[in-house]
Amino acid sequence: MTKQLPVLAFLSLAALCSAITGAPGAEFTPEFRTLGLGQAAGDIVTEGYGAFACGSNGGPPLASLSGWTDFMKCEPEANGLREVYAEFGRQAGQMAELFREQYDDELWIQKFVGTRMANFPVVLSLLFDESGIVRGYRAVTDARAPLQDRGKAYLFRFPIYERYGSEGWDCVERDPAPGETGVGKVYLNEVCEKDVDQKHVRVEAHFFRKPGQTGTDINGMFEPGQFESLTRWEVFDRSYTAATATP
Repeated sequence: MTKQLPVLAFLSLAALCSAITGAPGAEFTPEFRTLGLGQAAGDIVTEGYGAFACGSNGGPPLASLSGWTDFMKCEPEANGLREVYAEFGRQAGQMAELFREQYDDELWIQKFVGTRMANFPVVLSLLFDESGIVRGYRAVTDARAPLQDRGKAYLFRFPIYERYGSEGWDCVERDPAPGETGVGKVYLNEVCEKDVDQKHVRVEAHFFRKPGQTGTDINGMFEPGQFESLTRWEVFDRSYTAATATP
């Protein structure tokens, strides 16, 4: 189903768009900051990034790496691409953590530091082909984030929709799987896709309770955190996916 998607203005949209928009007239257009498709591993900026590791399909990091150029140390995904995880904002985060440990208090910036987009904590990674060219980009809301951040993770989809234009998305709303229920009256399990230039953009969003999650404990008391809240943002090089497609 192709449709125009709504946009929520309160979601720090300007912050995300300013970070992912390249210079006017530039041939290379990044998805976020200086990162995007088409770059060679050796040409990608490393300043400001750290904690390089093999990725786990948007999950926690695996084996540590020295940088983007170590991509061949990671196991390929089914599409042949190798995922390299990275973080940014680490220095400010470490300073805030040190302050908390020394003074048992939090700096006001604590809630804004770390790897965040539009103030959503994310797991960020690039996906390289065998020759070291970025063919994919991935940002998934971080399931390790504090409860308050995790609870609104499904809202991250809105600034992404706006980044590529709110019209022309092909969306599928999935029915609940056995045992899945809504959070209150809200059930969301949606995948939206769109081709932009030579890119295929895919956005998946969840907000529901998994099987066995009720939101209450055995005594019927409210138990926070029993839900799945997620946004997965992926961008792939259409020429690469077409070349590797199974006939």
